[in-house]
Amino acid sequence: MRIAVDVRPLLARQISGIPEYTGRLIEALIKAHPEVEWVLFYSSWKKKPNNWLHLTDRPNVSWQQLKMPNKLINTFASLFNRPFIDKQIQADVWLLPHFNFTPLSGRTPTILTIHDLSFLRQPEFFSWRQRLWHFSLKLNRLVGRVDKIVAISESTKRDLRELLGVPEDKIDVIYSAVDEQFKPLNKTELLPVKDKYKLPERFILSLATFEPRKNLATVIEGFDSLLNRRPDLKDCQLVIAGGQGWRHGRAKAVWKKVTNQKNIKWLGYLPAADLPAVYNLASALVYPSFYEGFGLPVLEAMASGVPVITSSVTALPEVADRAALMIDPADSQAISRAMEQLLSDEILRKELSLAGQKIASKFSWQKTAEAYWQLLQR
Repeated sequence: MRIAVDVRPLLARQISGIPEYTGRLIEALIKAHPEVEWVLFYSSWKKKPNNWLHLTDRPNVSWQQLKMPNKLINTFASLFNRPFIDKQIQADVWLLPHFNFTPLSGRTPTILTIHDLSFLRQPEFFSWRQRLWHFSLKLNRLVGRVDKIVAISESTKRDLRELLGVPEDKIDVIYSAVDEQFKPLNKTELLPVKDKYKLPERFILSLATFEPRKNLATVIEGFDSLLNRRPDLKDCQLVIAGGQGWRHGRAKAVWKKVTNQKNIKWLGYLPAADLPAVYNLASALVYPSFYEGFGLPVLEAMASGVPVITSSVTALPEVADRAALMIDPADSQAISRAMEQLLSDEILRKELSLAGQKIASKFSWQKTAEAYWQLLQR
C-alpha cells in the first residue's frame, strides 16, 4: 500500500499546534505500519522541513518535493484548481492533515483533517490578510472533493455541519493526543529549566500564541485583580509563554496599565524540549481561549499533573471533561476567582491533578494513529 501525505505544515519554524499534530501523527503511523510505503509531500523552492527530517530514517519513507514557491501554487490552486497533486504523486490514498491550497483531481481517495473553523465562526479574531487567505482557499471546494473528513473534536464536527453543510456520514471524529513526554517529573529533572528561565517558586502559567483569540489580556486583568484583592498571594507570579501572533501588542498594552506588573513574567516562545518541565513547575495552567478545535495545552498540562483553568466553550469542555475549573472566557473576575481557588485550596489542586492525569491517559498518538489507519483502509 502506498500512502501520500501532505506535510507542508512541517515547514513551520516552530513545533507547535498543527505542525506538531502533523509530525506526531505521521511518526505514529510510520512506526505502527512499516509495511506501508509512505510518501511525504511538500512544496518549496529551497526550504526543507528541518525539524522533521528524521521521519525518513526508515527505508519505506521518502520525501517528495515540488520545487515551486507556495505563493505560486496557491495562486494557481485558487484560480484554476491546478496542478493536481494526486496526479503528480501516485498513491492508493492521500492524507491531508490540514487544509491548504490542495488541487485534487478527485480520482484518488483522499482524507482531510479539519482542526477548527474559527475563521468562519469568529472572523473578528483574524487579520484581513488571514481572512483573504481563507477566502482564497475555497474550502467548500476542497471539502467537496475529498472522500472523508476527520474532525479533531465533536465541536469541530458541529461547525463542519453548521457552517459548511458537510453531511454527518462524511465526518469521523478522531481526537488529538498528548505526547508521552508530558508526565509528572521529579525535582532533579526540573531544576535546569527552572534556572534557565529564572522561574519563581510559585506561578500560574499562561501558554498560548499572543493573539486576541487566546484571551491573554483578560488573563492579565484577572491576575492583577487577584493580587489587588489578595495581597497575601503576591509571592505568586503569572508566567506568560508563547509566540507572537496577530495584534500581539494588545496584551502588552494591558500589562503596562496594571498595578502588579512586576508579578508578570514574559518568556516568549518556548522550545518543545522545555515544555514538560515548565508545566511541572507551574501551580496551574490558565487557558481561557475564546475558541479551540481541541486545546492541546489543556491536555498537556493535565498529563503533567497540573491543575487547569479553561473556558466552558467550543471543544475545551470535551478535552477537560470535568477535570478542570471551567469559566466564562469573557469574565476576568471569573478567571480571577478560579486562580484564587487553586492557589488557596491544596485539596482541590490535588483532586484536579489526579482527575486530569486520568483523563489524559485516555489520549495517545498510538490510539489516534490506529483510528486514522482504520479510516485509511476503508
